[in-house]
Amino acid sequence: MEAAVFEPIAQPRRAGGYPVEYVAVGAVAVIAWLPVLAAVLTRTAIGWGLAFGLAVVVERVTARLAPRVLLASLVVAGAFVPSGLVTDSTHYLPVAVVGGAIALRFALEAWRNRSLARPAAEPLVAAVGIYLLWAALATLTSIDHRLSAAYWLGMVAVCALAFWALPTLVSTRQDREFLLAVMGALGVVVAATVYVLSIAGDVYIFGRRVSDHLPVDLTIAGHATGVHFGRSAGLFIVPLEPSVIMVMALVALLGWTAMRHGPWMWAGRASIVFVVPAVLIALDRSAWLAAIVATGVFAALPLARRSATVTAAVLCLVFTACFVDVIANGIGVNAVESHACTTNCQAVAPGTDEVTLRGGTGLSGREYLWHASLDAIKKRPLLGYGPGNNVPAIEPYLSGEAARLFRGLTSHSTWLRTAVEDGIPGLLIFLGVLLVAAVVFMRAPREPRRRKDRRTGIPDPTRVTLAVSVVGLLGVMSFESFFLGGVNFSNLYLALALALMLPPMTLAQFRHLRRPRLRVH
Repeated sequence: MEAAVFEPIAQPRRAGGYPVEYVAVGAVAVIAWLPVLAAVLTRTAIGWGLAFGLAVVVERVTARLAPRVLLASLVVAGAFVPSGLVTDSTHYLPVAVVGGAIALRFALEAWRNRSLARPAAEPLVAAVGIYLLWAALATLTSIDHRLSAAYWLGMVAVCALAFWALPTLVSTRQDREFLLAVMGALGVVVAATVYVLSIAGDVYIFGRRVSDHLPVDLTIAGHATGVHFGRSAGLFIVPLEPSVIMVMALVALLGWTAMRHGPWMWAGRASIVFVVPAVLIALDRSAWLAAIVATGVFAALPLARRSATVTAAVLCLVFTACFVDVIANGIGVNAVESHACTTNCQAVAPGTDEVTLRGGTGLSGREYLWHASLDAIKKRPLLGYGPGNNVPAIEPYLSGEAARLFRGLTSHSTWLRTAVEDGIPGLLIFLGVLLVAAVVFMRAPREPRRRKDRRTGIPDPTRVTLAVSVVGLLGVMSFESFFLGGVNFSNLYLALALALMLPPMTLAQFRHLRRPRLRVH
């Protein structure tokens, strides 16, 4: 018998929100990118001025709409931050527009109520606060005080929005269903750009390449087959970010589709089928690992509907087969043009124009970056090198060929990056944030199964879906550099999912959870 946890609570044919709200999300996301255009065509200062002005406009225009519109707009606006559409000086402008509107909405609510709303999940906010305080200490001893100060201020702003403002503004199940639906649609859009640019090749805007296209040759057991296609990252300059977006969209679609019946359910399943090949074309193994973990966990959920469990299990098998075959060099790809070869590529044969790109157990040079990170941590283990200083901290420890190939790259591990920038205590505090979130999620009060039965509870399926996405991100974090409080999609979504997956809980309730329970005989 199928469990009832993923059944819709009302109006199963509706997509989790009203049509005007979806249109509003698209409009706000477009508006948020206007400062980028202004900054590229004129000056960066003009772009920032326009961003602050548009934040006020967006808040006023969306005042009659539910706050979930701003939440979804923030995710969409942040999704293309790491793309080639922005320059280094305009990276933060789209998020600044929507984030500013959210901050203004939160401040106006506090003004109307004459009080500041308490955080929804107080234990998590307290843990994040300790993390920020330690990052402040690392900033004081940073090797680059100006850079670390800028990073720290950004961390405070993003964490305040993600862990305090948004969970108090967006608190209903339908709000989270709306976010999942928008995430699914975002994944479809990103997948479409991957398909189009896989065929069309690189795109240049204002004289800058805004995509990452590479002709590749499919290999079997290390031998070229002559089957050529384009490895594509869509509108992104590296394949990681679009791949993570699409994997998180797959998780969102799994949860969202499991709560629907009829046409919307089939639309969700069709979207899943559409996105999966795009994730494979991007050829990012870290994202494949995230997909394996997330879909495997979803398939193991005892409360998921049988159809959702089967879908998740099939996805897990597909990504596992691809991942294992690539690691075992059963299948792989060669880059057709050697001058476009990435790190650690090797010529297939003398005189050929093909080089090995994927296939085998190679870590794409991460072993050198990890070794350099460990050497840097040994030098400054307590307070680290300061937020944002991961690259200059490890560069002195890259020697020989590694210095030429990997200069300018991060640690490619969230755990090592945190330890490099904030010291080993900073890493332990970050792990403590994740542990607090896990404890609150696992031990929080459940929703009643029936209105008349308050004894048996079930978890909220939208919170379960967000928690599964966080577990999936843990697979990526060991091989890629995430940053709690960062603006890139991966960093921003990690913070938002951590916050929104938790039900309300006070510090007093959290302390009560840790008390031993007395058994009465």
